[in-house]
Amino acid sequence: MTSPNQSPDQQPVRWPVRQLLGLSGVLAVVWIVLAVPIVIYSGSAGLEGLSWAVILCLVPGCLVVGLQEIVPSMSAAPHAVMLATVVRMLFVTGGVVLLRAIRPELLTMEFVACLVISYLAALAAESYYLLRLVSPVPESTQEPN
Repeated sequence: MTSPNQSPDQQPVRWPVRQLLGLSGVLAVVWIVLAVPIVIYSGSAGLEGLSWAVILCLVPGCLVVGLQEIVPSMSAAPHAVMLATVVRMLFVTGGVVLLRAIRPELLTMEFVACLVISYLAALAAESYYLLRLVSPVPESTQEPN
């Protein structure tokens, strides 16, 4: 009999909906926590910048979860966290460049602070889910020190 967290062939079960909800929840908490100080400090423009920052971090997280489903071996590889970081960094950088062209008035120090906080929170949540999927090496196959 297998546990609810493992399939019959001893591979961990992926829960993409759970991961998407977890990532969305983390970023929703970041948005809620930062919303009041941003509105007090920067007004509605600051709130718009915060919203863009959270969206710029949520979308690549969803892409990475989708990649896990398309390429299952990615979620079992140790380099998955690095790939997720690169995807997020490229997406966020491209989004900031596009936002600068469309709405340059939003790119303030407050936006950058919100972006950094959102980026780190999303990366932490995503890394947590990716690392949970990496199966540990059994002790019998490890080399003695």
